[in-house]
Amino acid sequence: MSLRQLEYMLKVAEEQSFTKASLKLKIAQPSLSQYILNLEQNLGVILFNRTTNPITLTHAGEVFSVKAQEILRLNRELTMQMQDIAGLKKGKLKLGISQTGADFIPKVLSSFNQKFPDVEIELIEAYSSREMEKILQDNVIDIGTLILPIEADNMSYDVIQEERFLIALPINHPLVGQIRKRPNEAYPEISLHLLKNEQFVLPKASLRIRLIFDKVFHEAGFVPNILCQTQTMDVANTIVASGMGVCFSLPQNIRVGIKDKLALFSISNSLVVRTLVLAHKKEKYLPEIALEFLAIAKKYTK
Repeated sequence: MSLRQLEYMLKVAEEQSFTKASLKLKIAQPSLSQYILNLEQNLGVILFNRTTNPITLTHAGEVFSVKAQEILRLNRELTMQMQDIAGLKKGKLKLGISQTGADFIPKVLSSFNQKFPDVEIELIEAYSSREMEKILQDNVIDIGTLILPIEADNMSYDVIQEERFLIALPINHPLVGQIRKRPNEAYPEISLHLLKNEQFVLPKASLRIRLIFDKVFHEAGFVPNILCQTQTMDVANTIVASGMGVCFSLPQNIRVGIKDKLALFSISNSLVVRTLVLAHKKEKYLPEIALEFLAIAKKYTK
């Protein structure tokens, strides 16, 4: 049994298709099918239910896939440990990046690449922090960007960025002309109670950032009237800029074309902070190159 067979088997299990897996692995489908067939014959068990669409794992396949993932993880960690002992500043660093870390990570990568040009960097993208946390749990990556709070208790993290949310109103909203900015304020402060009867454009409930806003409304003592829910803050900003609703926003994420169509206000609530962290599993071995990346990242923290 070879490591390649383990990798091929897991890719078929992930894609639930020999055709899709062969495309991802860049090998001919007949060759991939033969690899898996040989593996099954050597083991004396059937790993896949081939009569279902999509194909599924048999009980033996489920047991095998768990152990195969562990074997590949241990093999990679062993390789990294040997490279560290040999003092080699090369290898592969697997980074998870979400939309939230899209502005921060490239700056760190530039400095890291200048210092370690021989390190191969593999970026794994995730749409949300929940998805990123699962990728971390599955040992797909070494380090990933997450938004607090983290649901699992087996994660270590370093805070790299804290950003305070503002309230965005359409520029022609009646409240815009009523609330004045006080001296030394970056933005005029608005009471959330003044917005109790407004319609809110909020992140979807499946997104971790929504937890923060739900707590803010709970502290304010009212349930928001939701106009719609969006996957990204950019869409929320665009909707409000068109003259509808209210949303939470971050100034640096507002596109130039709609900045002059929004009025921004601060709110006096300590919860309205998005905390971005670089996280990794506590028990997972981090190679020296991953530790070097974390050290460089800390230089860019705000």
